Amino acid sequence: MIFLLGGPPRVGKSIIANAIQQKHAVSIVSTDSLCAVLQNVLSSESAPDLFIFDRFNKKSMAEREKLITKDPEELIDYVRQESRVVWKAIVPFIRKENEENRDVLIEGVAILPELISQLEDSTHRVVFIGNQGEKHEENIKKFADENETDWMRDVSDQYISGFAMFVKMMSATIEQEAKKYGFKYIEMDQELFGNVTEKVMKSLGLSAS
Repeated sequence: MIFLLGGPPRVGKSIIANAIQQKHAVSIVSTDSLCAVLQNVLSSESAPDLFIFDRFNKKSMAEREKLITKDPEELIDYVRQESRVVWKAIVPFIRKENEENRDVLIEGVAILPELISQLEDSTHRVVFIGNQGEKHEENIKKFADENETDWMRDVSDQYISGFAMFVKMMSATIEQEAKKYGFKYIEMDQELFGNVTEKVMKSLGLSAS
């Protein structure tokens, strides 16, 4: 069975995926990893959308702050463009894992409702999570402060504020699209993390015990 967990960055997908793996014999694959593989075999000329965040990251911090605070919708478009390229690798991967009858949990931002709706087979289960809460900015900052390797430790409060708004807007978009295609969306705001993990497992048809 293929289990799919989608949502914006910084909402806890990887943490929840690891918690699921501790309870169930499933392999975990991140769409970020698949993206990295593709970037090593494709060029920016042949697949420009795959490298769209490289162009964003090459901007000065001032330019990135301006984009993320003034026009977070443009960043959401970046995610969509990159995800559509990565999806071309996800589909055959899902097909192969189904043929081998393996249980795999795929998590990442490239798991989008519009893309999942295009899957022809029914041997998968999907759930989306997001955070539209006002306190998410504090959560992002706290997580960055507590993790020495987190790249967001070195960004400004203004950048974090803009990033939190981007996550909030993308969460709202995913919630709307999930409803459109009949998929489950779980809101993280005001929920204990353990409760969300249990809800995710239940939505994927997995036991929480």
